[in-house]
Amino acid sequence: MPLEESPEIGEDRGMNSEATYGAAPLASPQEQVRSRIAASLLFLLNGIGFGTWAALIPSIKHKFELTESSLGLVLLTLAIGAMLSMSLIGRVLARYGSRTVLRFLAPAYCVALAFIPLSPSLGLLFAIGLIFGAFKGSLDVSCNSQAITIQSRRSTPIMSNLQALWSLGGLVAASTVGIALKQGAEPVTITLPVSVVLLATALYCTRRLAGGDASTSKPSGGFKLPDQRLLKIGVLAFLVLFAEGVMMDWSAVYARSVSGAADWLAPFAFGTFSLSMATGRLLGDWAVARHGGLNVLRVSGVLLLVGLLLVVSVKVWPVTFIGLGFAGLGLANLVPVLLSAAGRAHRESVAQGVATASVIGYFGFLVGPPAIGGLSHWVGLPGSFVLVLVFALLLVLPGPSILRSASREA
Repeated sequence: MPLEESPEIGEDRGMNSEATYGAAPLASPQEQVRSRIAASLLFLLNGIGFGTWAALIPSIKHKFELTESSLGLVLLTLAIGAMLSMSLIGRVLARYGSRTVLRFLAPAYCVALAFIPLSPSLGLLFAIGLIFGAFKGSLDVSCNSQAITIQSRRSTPIMSNLQALWSLGGLVAASTVGIALKQGAEPVTITLPVSVVLLATALYCTRRLAGGDASTSKPSGGFKLPDQRLLKIGVLAFLVLFAEGVMMDWSAVYARSVSGAADWLAPFAFGTFSLSMATGRLLGDWAVARHGGLNVLRVSGVLLLVGLLLVVSVKVWPVTFIGLGFAGLGLANLVPVLLSAAGRAHRESVAQGVATASVIGYFGFLVGPPAIGGLSHWVGLPGSFVLVLVFALLLVLPGPSILRSASREA
């Protein structure tokens, strides 16, 4: 069949969900609705928490008088914490299931967020950043595991819509923080109420999630290198999530430091990016079903490239906001397309294929922001963004061929 119609490239046209995701215990319609709502709230909560952190980065930078490279070190502590936790959480999820794990992780994530603006010194900021990153990384994996559990009981895809709620949460956070800063609020008085609301939400929704995804067998030990097919898809996921992580953590700083946006306006740069990602993800399932994952990859790469060209070449904040909007649309559906391809590329287990590509991709998401901070010490922030531009160019040019090759080998 034509490549654009091949389900291995990320389409989901009426395929049996159990064949795609693996069988799961049956649940009543009421339980399915309840777990779907709870998962939606969880993705929204996750996005609001991370969006609050991202929107406050310029204020934290100003508070501790950090250079771009010093801020990169702070972001690196989050990356280290997340990578450490993600290397362990898989076995915990396999043993206890995502619902049980999330009952602890989601509230802990909300509490950790509250401590970030309370840091009295840079040293404590590093420590709290490490803890927050650990909860963030493990929460991401656990949320996606819960989403797969719910998806296994449905005949229609839901991943793009859940990811849209994560982006919508970032938009809500950026708007809230921006308005509060304009009114003269301090970061502490912003973050504490947000954390309390998120904590209450976490305690409510985690008791209503879907169960049944704990493994009855002993998790396999030892790390296995991915095969060539998954490695190709994982490299593409690395490029995508590297760019996404940079846009999330540096968009507000870039708008303020480079493009001249006011302090209160800078968080709306992140909000613009989040809004465009949410919009793109709401349309993602339809776009893949109608046009195929390969075409979505092509168009998305072009949108990302155009957005980054605007951000890098025209350093005035309205154009920067427009560029971030294009970049958000471009990045919105690349991860669902690539993870779908990874799941189908694994001969034995969809979940293992998705997990393998996710780990490689998340490495890019986590190391991208600190890498940009370190590089900016030598070439400046606009110059460091050229690296993301190069990654976008790789997605546009060899990216479709790489995905095609990996899918044919499957």
